[in-house]
Amino acid sequence: MNRTTLFLASCLCLLLFSLTTRATGLQADIVVIDGETWSLLASPLNGDDSIYKRVDEFLPKGRCQSTANWKGFIGCWEIIGGNLYLKKIVADMWDEQKRESYELEFDAASLKPILKEYYTKHGIHARWFSQEGLIIGRGKLVTYIHGGYLRNHEEELVVTIENGRITQQEHWHNKKVMEGWSFSEAAFSETGREIIKQFPLDQFPELATRRVIVHMKNISLTPDGHFNDCDAIFTWMGNKQREEDPNHPIIVALKETMRKMYPWEVVYLHGKHTVSNPQGRFAIPLGKK
Repeated sequence: MNRTTLFLASCLCLLLFSLTTRATGLQADIVVIDGETWSLLASPLNGDDSIYKRVDEFLPKGRCQSTANWKGFIGCWEIIGGNLYLKKIVADMWDEQKRESYELEFDAASLKPILKEYYTKHGIHARWFSQEGLIIGRGKLVTYIHGGYLRNHEEELVVTIENGRITQQEHWHNKKVMEGWSFSEAAFSETGREIIKQFPLDQFPELATRRVIVHMKNISLTPDGHFNDCDAIFTWMGNKQREEDPNHPIIVALKETMRKMYPWEVVYLHGKHTVSNPQGRFAIPLGKK
C-alpha cells in the first residue's frame, strides 16, 4: 500500500476530535459586579444536590428546557463585598395556548422559604458553593467550543470561590493575535489532514502495516505563530499498547511536522500565547487503516 493510499484511508477514518467537547454550549448565568453585567460561566445552583433539588421542586413545572439550558432557568447573581449572592432566578416558561415562551422571575425574598439558612439582606449567600478557576467574562468571544462553558471572552475574571466568598481573583484581557492553522472545532479536521499529509510516513515502515493514534494536549505556540511543543502519547491500534516516551521517533517526527506548518492561529489568553482551543485534547491517526 503506497503513501497516497494510506493517506486517503486515514482521511476517511479521521479520529480528529476534542475530548473536552460535550453536546452543546450551556447558557451562562448572570452576575453583576460594581453595577456592570458579566457572564458567569458556571451554575452555582448545581453546586450542591440538595440546593438544586429545593430550587427545582420550588419552581413551576413546564419550564422550557433545551440542551443549552436543561434546567429551564438561570441564576442572576451579584458580588458584594467579595461575597456571591443570588438576587433572583429567571425561569423560562411555555404558554401552550399562545404557543410562545415567557419568563417568570423569583427574587431572593420569594426564595427565602426554601433557602432560609442562606438568606441575608443582600440576597441568598451562596455559602454552599466553592470552585477554583471559575471564569466570569464579558465582551466578544475569543474562543468557543460547542460544549459546556468552554469559551473565553475578551475580558475575564478568573476567581476562586470558597463557601460563597471570593478568595483569589485574576483580571485578564484576551484577544486573537493572528490567523492560521487552527485547533478550533470548526477547523481542526482540515488542520489534521494537513498534519497527516506532511508527516514523513515513509520513514516509519512499521506504519505500513500498523496504525497508531497520537493524542496531544497542552499545545504551546510562539507569539508569532510557530508551533512550540505539546504533550503527546500514542496508542498502537490492535493491542492498545501505549507509548509515552516524549522522545519516541514518531512523536518527535510529528512535532517536527507541526513546526514546519506555518502560521498557526494564536490567541492571547490569560497572559499566554496559545491555541484557540486551549482545553482541548486532540487525536490524529497515522499509518495503515
